[in-house]
Amino acid sequence: MLHLDRRGAVAELRIDNPPANALTDEMYVMLGELVTTLELDDAVRAVVITSAHPTIFVAGADIKAMARYDFRRGAVTRKIDLVHTTFLRLQRLSKPTIASIEGHALGGGCEMALALDFRFMARGAARIGLPEAGLGIIPGGGGTQRLPRLVGRAHAAQLLMLGERIDADRAQRIGLINAACEDGPATRRAAWELAQRLAQMPRSSIRLIKSALNDGYDGDLLRGLAIERGAAAEALGCEEAREGIAAFVEKRPARFHDCENEDESTTAGEERPEALGGGQGDDLGDERGDEQQGGADEERRA
Repeated sequence: MLHLDRRGAVAELRIDNPPANALTDEMYVMLGELVTTLELDDAVRAVVITSAHPTIFVAGADIKAMARYDFRRGAVTRKIDLVHTTFLRLQRLSKPTIASIEGHALGGGCEMALALDFRFMARGAARIGLPEAGLGIIPGGGGTQRLPRLVGRAHAAQLLMLGERIDADRAQRIGLINAACEDGPATRRAAWELAQRLAQMPRSSIRLIKSALNDGYDGDLLRGLAIERGAAAEALGCEEAREGIAAFVEKRPARFHDCENEDESTTAGEERPEALGGGQGDDLGDERGDEQQGGADEERRA
């Protein structure tokens, strides 16, 4: 599922979990172990993260699998903690990290890219975003915290609340990515060229710059992740989350307004259930993904 190769001083971490490169608990554990390997390998001075599949970078979580989660509070909280811990380790790797995004980077895939130092993305069909709101949940891999720090609160609020999936040109305009490239091969070339330049820089300078950036960034971020953890857990405790996930699996429009009365009656008549789950990404192997992508295209043209 994750493959690590090294060419000279640059390592390439390639994601290969077809059809959608959906993130799993096993992949998070593997990623954490590979981060340790990269940290300890003095021959590696820069890291490119890419996909073995040109149309998909990472499409987030497997929503059909999410429908079968153990929704008890402790179990879901452990899932959120695993994602947070893994992406923090990736962010804190002392070597520069670069995302080569040739295809869709949605949900957890976008959150993974946000934890890296640089992002290059292909023009064309590829989309990046956090579409969780459309399922009645919220991002649970640091997206609510890292995105506004990168693009500002106004852009982040629009992307998060509408669950927008945007193309490379718009992502570059708002500062979500470093550069929009003409196509997949051009994206990979740009990522590797930057990695090779960074690998030639003094090791101590790069390490100390990353440390300073992270130390100045992390104090506030850790508090923010704790806030996200609670909000993501509460989101899956709501009836709308169950409806959103069920609608996705059943390939039908979600009826969120039908859930409002159920939530209100629960609040009025009995104690609200414990918060249940963490926000995850989307899986593109579904017609709803194509419909939402079309909506993003219409929004961009407008």
